[in-house]
Amino acid sequence: MRNLILLLIVLPFSAVDSPAEEPWFRNISKTAGLEGAAAKDAVLADLNGDEYWDLVLDRQRFLLSERGASFRELKDSGIEFPDVTFVPMTPEGKADAGKASKGKFVPAYLYFADVDNDGDADALYGVRSNWEWFDGKGWAVVKECDHGVRSAVWLNDGKGKFVRGPESGYTAKEAYGPASALAVCDVDNDGNLDLYEGREYRQYGVLYGCGVDRLWKGDGRGGFTDVTKAAGMWLEAEPGTERSARPSYGVTHADWNNDGRMDLLEMAYGRQWNLLWRNKGDGAFEEVGIRTHFAGDDITHGRYPPGSGRAPEQPFRSNGNTFDCAVADYDNDGDLDCFLGEIRHAWAGEASDFPALLINEGKEKDWAFRRIPVTELLPKREFRDPANWNYGDLHVAWADVDNDGLLDLLIGSGDYPDGQYLRLYRQKPDHTFEEATEAAGFDWEGCGDLSIGDIDRDGDVDIVAGRSFMRLSQEHRDRFMGGIKVNEVGVFRNEIANRNGNHWLVVRLEGRDANRAGIGARVTVTAGGVTQTREIRAGSGLGNHQDSPEAHFGLGTATEIETLSVRWPDGKLTEQAFTKIPADRFATVRQGAERPALDKRHGR
Repeated sequence: MRNLILLLIVLPFSAVDSPAEEPWFRNISKTAGLEGAAAKDAVLADLNGDEYWDLVLDRQRFLLSERGASFRELKDSGIEFPDVTFVPMTPEGKADAGKASKGKFVPAYLYFADVDNDGDADALYGVRSNWEWFDGKGWAVVKECDHGVRSAVWLNDGKGKFVRGPESGYTAKEAYGPASALAVCDVDNDGNLDLYEGREYRQYGVLYGCGVDRLWKGDGRGGFTDVTKAAGMWLEAEPGTERSARPSYGVTHADWNNDGRMDLLEMAYGRQWNLLWRNKGDGAFEEVGIRTHFAGDDITHGRYPPGSGRAPEQPFRSNGNTFDCAVADYDNDGDLDCFLGEIRHAWAGEASDFPALLINEGKEKDWAFRRIPVTELLPKREFRDPANWNYGDLHVAWADVDNDGLLDLLIGSGDYPDGQYLRLYRQKPDHTFEEATEAAGFDWEGCGDLSIGDIDRDGDVDIVAGRSFMRLSQEHRDRFMGGIKVNEVGVFRNEIANRNGNHWLVVRLEGRDANRAGIGARVTVTAGGVTQTREIRAGSGLGNHQDSPEAHFGLGTATEIETLSVRWPDGKLTEQAFTKIPADRFATVRQGAERPALDKRHGR
């Protein structure tokens, strides 16, 4: 037994990985018509309403799904990416016209959600204001560096053609800021989707006056009004306090305390405190990140390793570089847990936070989280330079890849040349994890964005992964990555869930009094005596992490769902419950309907 334990510690993959078996996933990007399709960011969204997930690459290229088997280019989506002149700034904050260049505008984010409640996915894009300059005392606008493009709403006609939405506070010329991420949800349960916009450094490295995250209230027609100050969420320019603005590198939403209201979560960069905004239900929010341990771990001395020559950081700079937050009820106990994706370096010392699982301890402990860092949660990682390692865990997601009723953990690591991969960790019945990366068939170094969804509508979860060559030179790629020259997107089709015979249920929602897409709804399934909970979400993490807005349940050997219930995010938190639903179905639950509409396979 002792020798076995030592063997598991030494090997980079656990005993679940057996190269003799067929891989759990197959990369079908070439056969699906994506050969040569380069992308760091990849997002699944149903653009044309055919119930199949289409693909959006690098926030500007649109590919329609051909029933999940292949993708074809959508030549004209209607969304405008204008040609602009980019004028950089000098170190002194002057426009450097001599280095100006022309190119196509690419938004800081591009998310999809039904903001006008007409049954299709609209688009929202944000703009990073890279024309602001800090002179040591305050901020100035360098007008020559402003290309003039602003955030925009694009309304879908239901067939994948978008037109410019109404002008509002969100799209106003003066509403600019360093946009970084977006979460779309209904914070006041009035049936209209609102926006929580993450904003980062106005000028990289300058903590004074970082971009303040904004809360935009939706009118149900595609217009949005800034209610950040009215909601009590306005943060101050001076750094170092709990109420200071900080660089937001990701945002998401979740009903963290089970009260039926969407709470808002910010992932902060620069080792600053993360923010957890508790929705008070009266239009206002209370920040509870430190109290709940969402802000960071308990090591706040800020000391660097001996011999580094660096002075210790203050407590507010002794936390994490957080990029993503995967929210789910991973342990099936009825409340939502989190996994935080972090960047962490060997040289930073123990006060810099590791990626971590945050287990929700529920009402009895005032909804605080218990942190388990990856060094305690997951098998030991191997790095090319053991003395100078990095955790580059920028993208994380939960998915029940083998339909056994337990959510597995995906970590997409990149940005450093010391062995950063797409990794899969399979959850075991005791809620511990074993690495299944090799069994999955993944060999994906330099992982870009992740998006999770059932692409071919066969009842299991597929994975789309972008690829980043940041810090991965051609010399590195020649040595370690087979000489690849193009960062082609990976489309990993799930094979294991169809082979093992496990059953499943996929739930889509159609709201009536709640928002049409059911964003923020709580979906609960009991089958085989096991109760699982999912929440419909739109937007998570840095830049463009967005998974398909449906609830996927693996059922193991259960062939019937004893109970399917939905708590709708409307003013009354209306609940619907259904019994005796057969397994292996796509269920569409329409608010107020007597029974779900059931389809056997392929969304029909």
